[in-house]
Amino acid sequence: MNFNTMCDFCKGSHYFEYSQRLEKIQHIVETYQPDLISLQELRSGQHVNKIFKNLPHYQTVFSQYLLMDYADPTLAFNKEKFTLLDQGQFWLGPKSGDFSLGWKMALPRQVHWVKLKFKDKVFIFASSHLDNRLENLIGSAKMINAFFSKFQVPILFAADTNMTTDMKEYQVLVEDLFINTFNLKESFKVKGAYQDDKDLCYLRKGKVFPACRVDHILISQPKRWKVKEFSIDTNKYGKTFPSDHRPVILSIELN
Repeated sequence: MNFNTMCDFCKGSHYFEYSQRLEKIQHIVETYQPDLISLQELRSGQHVNKIFKNLPHYQTVFSQYLLMDYADPTLAFNKEKFTLLDQGQFWLGPKSGDFSLGWKMALPRQVHWVKLKFKDKVFIFASSHLDNRLENLIGSAKMINAFFSKFQVPILFAADTNMTTDMKEYQVLVEDLFINTFNLKESFKVKGAYQDDKDLCYLRKGKVFPACRVDHILISQPKRWKVKEFSIDTNKYGKTFPSDHRPVILSIELN
Protein backbone atom coordinates (compact mmCIF):
# COMPACT_ATOMS: atom_id res chain seq x y z
CA MET A 1 0.00 0.00 0.00
CA ASN A 2 1.07 3.54 -0.72
CA PHE A 3 -0.91 6.33 0.94
CA ASN A 4 -0.25 10.04 1.42
CA THR A 5 -2.26 10.71 4.55
CA MET A 6 -2.37 14.56 4.40
CA CYS A 7 -0.59 16.05 7.40
CA ASP A 8 -2.26 17.65 10.38
CA PHE A 9 -1.27 21.20 9.36
CA CYS A 10 -1.72 20.84 5.59
CA LYS A 11 -4.20 22.91 3.64
CA GLY A 12 -7.41 20.91 3.52
CA SER A 13 -6.84 19.14 6.83
CA HIS A 14 -9.61 21.30 8.31
CA TYR A 15 -12.27 19.09 6.64
CA PHE A 16 -12.54 17.42 10.01
CA GLU A 17 -10.30 17.08 13.02
CA TYR A 18 -6.95 15.39 12.41
CA SER A 19 -7.57 12.96 15.27
CA GLN A 20 -10.68 11.78 13.43
CA ARG A 21 -8.84 11.52 10.12
CA LEU A 22 -6.07 9.56 11.82
CA GLU A 23 -8.66 7.08 13.08
CA LYS A 24 -9.94 6.63 9.51
CA ILE A 25 -6.40 6.12 8.22
CA GLN A 26 -5.82 3.60 10.99
CA HIS A 27 -9.02 1.82 9.91
CA ILE A 28 -7.81 1.64 6.28
CA VAL A 29 -4.47 0.11 7.27
CA GLU A 30 -6.15 -2.37 9.62
CA THR A 31 -8.67 -3.34 6.92
CA TYR A 32 -6.11 -4.19 4.24
CA GLN A 33 -3.09 -5.11 6.40
CA PRO A 34 -0.77 -5.31 3.38
CA ASP A 35 2.63 -6.94 3.78
CA LEU A 36 4.40 -3.69 2.84
CA ILE A 37 3.21 -0.15 3.58
CA SER A 38 4.51 3.26 2.61
CA LEU A 39 2.89 6.31 4.22
CA GLN A 40 3.61 9.97 3.56
CA GLU A 41 2.89 13.15 5.57
CA LEU A 42 2.79 11.58 9.00
CA ARG A 43 4.54 14.20 11.10
CA SER A 44 5.56 12.33 14.24
CA GLY A 45 6.22 8.95 15.77
CA GLN A 46 3.09 9.48 17.86
CA HIS A 47 1.01 9.52 14.69
CA VAL A 48 2.76 6.38 13.41
CA ASN A 49 2.16 4.58 16.72
CA LYS A 50 -1.52 5.50 16.62
CA ILE A 51 -1.99 3.87 13.22
CA PHE A 52 -0.16 0.66 14.16
CA LYS A 53 -1.19 0.34 17.80
CA ASN A 54 -3.40 -2.69 17.08
CA LEU A 55 -0.97 -4.22 14.59
CA PRO A 56 2.02 -5.56 16.55
CA HIS A 57 3.18 -7.74 13.63
CA TYR A 58 4.42 -4.64 11.78
CA GLN A 59 7.86 -3.11 12.13
CA THR A 60 7.90 0.58 11.28
CA VAL A 61 10.82 2.60 9.92
CA PHE A 62 11.07 6.39 10.09
CA SER A 63 13.61 9.01 11.13
CA GLN A 64 14.11 9.53 14.86
CA TYR A 65 16.53 12.09 16.30
CA LEU A 66 16.64 12.20 20.10
CA LEU A 67 13.50 14.15 21.02
CA MET A 68 12.32 14.72 17.45
CA ASP A 69 10.74 12.41 14.88
CA TYR A 70 10.45 13.02 11.16
CA ALA A 71 7.97 10.46 9.90
CA ASP A 72 7.61 11.51 6.27
CA PRO A 73 7.89 8.93 4.79
CA THR A 74 7.22 5.95 7.05
CA LEU A 75 7.77 2.36 5.97
CA ALA A 76 6.15 -0.65 7.59
CA PHE A 77 6.54 -4.34 6.87
CA ASN A 78 5.16 -7.55 8.28
CA LYS A 79 7.98 -8.72 10.53
CA GLU A 80 6.37 -12.14 10.92
CA LYS A 81 6.80 -12.74 7.19
CA PHE A 82 9.98 -10.85 6.29
CA THR A 83 13.46 -10.86 7.78
CA LEU A 84 15.17 -7.47 7.87
CA LEU A 85 18.66 -7.80 6.37
CA ASP A 86 19.63 -4.15 6.06
CA GLN A 87 18.16 -0.66 6.01
CA GLY A 88 19.16 2.90 5.21
CA GLN A 89 18.12 6.47 4.69
CA PHE A 90 19.39 9.44 2.71
CA TRP A 91 18.31 13.03 2.19
CA LEU A 92 17.45 14.37 -1.24
CA GLY A 93 19.68 17.29 -2.12
CA PRO A 94 23.01 18.29 -3.63
CA LYS A 95 25.08 17.14 -0.62
CA SER A 96 25.23 13.43 -1.53
CA GLY A 97 22.72 12.17 1.00
CA ASP A 98 23.53 14.51 3.89
CA PHE A 99 20.75 16.58 5.47
CA SER A 100 19.49 19.02 2.90
CA LEU A 101 16.67 21.41 2.06
CA GLY A 102 16.87 20.38 -1.58
CA TRP A 103 18.36 21.83 -4.72
CA LYS A 104 15.89 24.71 -4.28
CA MET A 105 15.00 25.48 -0.66
CA ALA A 106 11.99 23.54 0.57
CA LEU A 107 11.00 21.13 3.32
CA PRO A 108 13.64 18.42 3.81
CA ARG A 109 12.89 15.28 1.79
CA GLN A 110 14.33 11.83 2.29
CA VAL A 111 14.28 8.23 1.13
CA HIS A 112 13.96 5.24 3.45
CA TRP A 113 14.71 1.71 2.34
CA VAL A 114 14.83 -1.78 3.81
CA LYS A 115 16.36 -4.96 2.43
CA LEU A 116 14.03 -7.85 3.20
CA LYS A 117 14.13 -11.63 2.85
CA PHE A 118 11.18 -13.98 2.44
CA LYS A 119 12.24 -17.64 2.21
CA ASP A 120 14.87 -17.54 -0.57
CA LYS A 121 13.74 -14.21 -2.02
CA VAL A 122 15.56 -10.96 -1.26
CA PHE A 123 14.43 -7.51 -2.38
CA ILE A 124 14.52 -3.81 -1.51
CA PHE A 125 11.41 -1.91 -0.39
CA ALA A 126 11.81 1.88 -0.46
CA SER A 127 9.76 5.03 -0.22
CA SER A 128 9.92 8.78 -0.45
CA HIS A 129 7.83 11.92 -0.70
CA LEU A 130 9.32 14.19 -3.33
CA ASP A 131 9.13 17.97 -3.20
CA ASN A 132 7.02 19.51 -5.98
CA ARG A 133 9.52 22.18 -7.07
CA LEU A 134 10.81 21.24 -10.49
CA GLU A 135 14.48 21.68 -9.54
CA ASN A 136 13.96 19.29 -6.62
CA LEU A 137 12.00 16.80 -8.71
CA ILE A 138 14.69 16.47 -11.36
CA GLY A 139 17.46 16.29 -8.76
CA SER A 140 15.55 13.68 -6.77
CA ALA A 141 14.83 11.55 -9.84
CA LYS A 142 18.52 11.43 -10.76
CA MET A 143 19.68 10.81 -7.20
CA ILE A 144 17.19 7.98 -6.57
CA ASN A 145 18.21 6.24 -9.79
CA ALA A 146 21.92 6.61 -9.03
CA PHE A 147 21.52 5.23 -5.51
CA PHE A 148 19.37 2.19 -6.28
CA SER A 149 21.19 1.21 -9.46
CA LYS A 150 23.99 -0.24 -7.31
CA PHE A 151 21.75 -3.00 -5.92
CA GLN A 152 21.56 -6.35 -7.67
CA VAL A 153 18.29 -7.43 -6.05
CA PRO A 154 14.83 -6.35 -7.26
CA ILE A 155 13.49 -3.04 -5.92
CA LEU A 156 9.95 -1.99 -5.04
CA PHE A 157 9.71 1.80 -4.73
CA ALA A 158 6.42 3.27 -3.43
CA ALA A 159 6.15 7.04 -3.17
CA ASP A 160 4.23 10.22 -3.59
CA THR A 161 6.40 11.53 -6.39
CA ASN A 162 4.44 14.74 -7.10
CA MET A 163 4.90 13.79 -10.77
CA THR A 164 2.27 12.89 -13.30
CA THR A 165 3.42 10.51 -16.01
CA ASP A 166 3.51 13.19 -18.71
CA MET A 167 6.17 15.24 -16.88
CA LYS A 168 9.76 15.16 -18.11
CA GLU A 169 10.91 14.75 -14.51
CA TYR A 170 8.90 11.53 -14.29
CA GLN A 171 10.50 10.31 -17.49
CA VAL A 172 13.91 10.80 -15.87
CA LEU A 173 12.75 8.81 -12.85
CA VAL A 174 11.75 5.80 -14.96
CA GLU A 175 14.13 6.05 -17.91
CA ASP A 176 16.75 3.53 -16.74
CA LEU A 177 15.89 1.50 -13.65
CA PHE A 178 12.17 1.56 -12.91
CA ILE A 179 8.90 0.55 -14.52
CA ASN A 180 5.48 1.64 -13.25
CA THR A 181 3.43 -1.27 -11.94
CA PHE A 182 0.24 0.37 -13.21
CA ASN A 183 1.45 -0.34 -16.74
CA LEU A 184 1.93 -4.04 -15.96
CA LYS A 185 -1.26 -4.75 -14.03
CA GLU A 186 -3.42 -7.74 -14.89
CA SER A 187 -6.52 -6.02 -13.51
CA PHE A 188 -7.60 -2.70 -12.05
CA LYS A 189 -10.27 -2.27 -9.41
CA VAL A 190 -11.90 0.55 -7.51
CA LYS A 191 -12.66 -0.38 -3.93
CA GLY A 192 -15.41 1.65 -2.36
CA ALA A 193 -18.12 4.02 -3.52
CA TYR A 194 -16.93 5.04 -6.97
CA GLN A 195 -18.09 8.54 -7.88
CA ASP A 196 -16.16 9.92 -10.84
CA ASP A 197 -12.62 10.35 -12.13
CA LYS A 198 -11.89 13.01 -9.54
CA ASP A 199 -12.40 10.51 -6.74
CA LEU A 200 -9.55 8.43 -8.14
CA CYS A 201 -7.18 11.38 -8.25
CA TYR A 202 -5.18 13.53 -5.93
CA LEU A 203 -7.70 16.37 -5.77
CA ARG A 204 -5.31 19.21 -6.53
CA LYS A 205 -3.61 17.49 -9.47
CA GLY A 206 -6.49 16.96 -11.85
CA LYS A 207 -9.78 15.32 -12.59
CA VAL A 208 -8.92 12.79 -15.29
CA PHE A 209 -7.79 9.29 -14.38
CA PRO A 210 -5.22 7.83 -14.94
CA ALA A 211 -3.36 10.97 -16.10
CA CYS A 212 -3.71 12.55 -12.65
CA ARG A 213 -1.69 9.89 -10.82
CA VAL A 214 1.24 11.09 -8.70
CA ASP A 215 1.36 8.20 -6.19
CA HIS A 216 3.40 5.59 -8.02
CA ILE A 217 4.65 2.11 -7.17
CA LEU A 218 7.70 1.36 -9.31
CA ILE A 219 9.73 -1.82 -9.74
CA SER A 220 13.14 -2.73 -11.07
CA GLN A 221 13.84 -6.02 -12.84
CA PRO A 222 10.25 -6.33 -14.14
CA LYS A 223 10.72 -9.91 -15.32
CA ARG A 224 11.08 -10.91 -11.66
CA TRP A 225 7.64 -9.55 -10.72
CA LYS A 226 4.05 -10.45 -11.52
CA VAL A 227 1.68 -7.49 -11.07
CA LYS A 228 -1.68 -9.08 -10.41
CA GLU A 229 -4.03 -6.30 -9.33
CA PHE A 230 -3.83 -2.52 -8.94
CA SER A 231 -6.62 -0.95 -6.91
CA ILE A 232 -7.59 2.40 -5.43
CA ASP A 233 -9.75 2.86 -2.34
CA THR A 234 -12.32 5.63 -2.83
CA ASN A 235 -14.29 5.12 0.37
CA LYS A 236 -15.51 8.26 2.05
CA TYR A 237 -16.02 8.53 5.78
CA GLY A 238 -19.09 10.65 6.24
CA LYS A 239 -19.04 13.19 3.42
CA THR A 240 -15.29 13.51 3.04
CA PHE A 241 -12.22 11.47 2.22
CA PRO A 242 -9.65 10.90 4.97
CA SER A 243 -6.99 12.53 2.75
CA ASP A 244 -6.65 14.46 -0.49
CA HIS A 245 -4.82 11.38 -1.85
CA ARG A 246 -6.24 7.88 -2.27
CA PRO A 247 -4.76 4.67 -0.86
CA VAL A 248 -3.16 2.67 -3.68
CA ILE A 249 -3.11 -1.09 -3.05
CA LEU A 250 -1.02 -3.42 -5.17
CA SER A 251 -1.13 -7.20 -5.39
CA ILE A 252 2.27 -8.33 -6.64
CA GLU A 253 4.42 -11.47 -6.58
CA LEU A 254 8.20 -11.80 -6.71
CA ASN A 255 9.33 -14.74 -8.82
